[in-house]
Formats: sequence, structure tokens, C-alpha cells
Amino acid sequence: MKNLFLSAVAALATLTAFATGGEVTRYRVNVESSSVTWNATKVTGAHNGTVSVLNGTLSATDGQLTAANVIVDMQSIACSDLDGEWGAKLVGHLASEDFFHTSEHKTSSFTLRAFTPKSNDTYTVQGDFTIRGITKSATFEAKVAVNGNVMSIDGDVVLDRSEFDVKYGSGSFFDDLGDNLIHDEFTVGFHLEAIAN
Repeated sequence: MKNLFLSAVAALATLTAFATGGEVTRYRVNVESSSVTWNATKVTGAHNGTVSVLNGTLSATDGQLTAANVIVDMQSIACSDLDGEWGAKLVGHLASEDFFHTSEHKTSSFTLRAFTPKSNDTYTVQGDFTIRGITKSATFEAKVAVNGNVMSIDGDVVLDRSEFDVKYGSGSFFDDLGDNLIHDEFTVGFHLEAIAN
């Protein structure tokens, strides 16, 4: 299903470029050199960590990035600021139904579909993020670079977990949480490196 989805996106990008007379280059994301991070805050502190990239593609028309599609492995979620028992407890809680319910929703994805030049290598990007089977759109800034046959994109996007039905400790769903309040907004950062096919 994932390969079918990626193939359909690549085909759509090819048809769009054909219609406009542009030359399409497709890139395969290098999962070893790419990364996705998360950072979440609460009244009493913050936590951060990583999620592994499963696969992804980038598409460029006449050298300009036009689309990016990435799937991440939610069962790989890890915490970077806690070790041992406390780290394991946090990861276990994040994987549970209280948060990302990774036994049911094994992957998340994001599709970047509009890149508007802002300055030099910086673009305003529009994209769709799917978490727990729910898709929401977001606009943010990202940097794009090309070095030979390698294209990279770096960005940080702020998402609202309540929009993805992640309710635990959320002031959007519960009152009087006090020091147990966990902020709805969290940041997803990504560094993608992809090689031309």
C-alpha cells in the first residue's frame, strides 16, 4: 500500500510536469542520513526525541522542488533527554492509546505540496501531516539545497496534537490540570537527504 501510494504521487508529479513542459527529477530519500525529531513541552518541563524515517520521495521540476512524501515508523519513537527506566516509561506512554497508539497506527506521514520562494534557499511550504489516521494541513518555512545529485530539505513545523485526537493532559479536553498540563503544540523537525533516481 505504501509503495502504491508513493508510485501514485510520482505519477501525478510526472503528469503535472508534462502538462507544463517541465523536466521532472525524482529523488529517493536516504533513510540512513535523514532524520525526524520531536519536541514537546509541559508546565513542568519538556521532552524531545526522534522517529525513524521508513521511506520517502522528493520530486523536482526543472531543478525546483515541487513535492515531498515521507513515511515514518511510529513504533521507533524514542526519547533523547531521558535514559533508563524513566526513558522507557515515557516511550511506553507515548506509544500507548493515550498518545500515538502505535500498535494501531504504526506509521505517520507528511506530504509537502507547495513551495513558494522566500529568500535564497528558504521557502514557505504547505503540507499535510497524518497522525493517528487524521490529516491536517500546516504552513511553515524550510530550506532546500541541491548538491550534485543530492537534494536536501530542512524544516521545523509546529503542530497541535489536539487536532489529531491526542487528548492526554490536554487543556483542550480537560479542565483544572494544573502542573499536569501538557501543551497541545509540539514541534516536528526534519532533515531529509534524497538521491536522484
